[in-house]
Amino acid sequence: MTSINLNDLSKDNRDRLKQRAAIHGRSLESELDSILTSVFEEKTAENSLKELLLAMPDVGEDEDFNRVRDNSREISL
Repeated sequence: MTSINLNDLSKDNRDRLKQRAAIHGRSLESELDSILTSVFEEKTAENSLKELLLAMPDVGEDEDFNRVRDNSREISL
């Protein structure tokens, strides 16, 4: 089993890790494991445009998305 020496971290990072672990009610090791897990589980390939469009909720009416073309304003020269 590999060990990580937290003393090699900067004081700021150690303090932040301790604070984050306390907030989540975990040990330092458990918090670090959670952080690393979330980083490594991030999806590496981006979704295609088709997947993004299919994931959009089907709400609203087409008229809800019509542009209001009243951008005029009075100016004085």
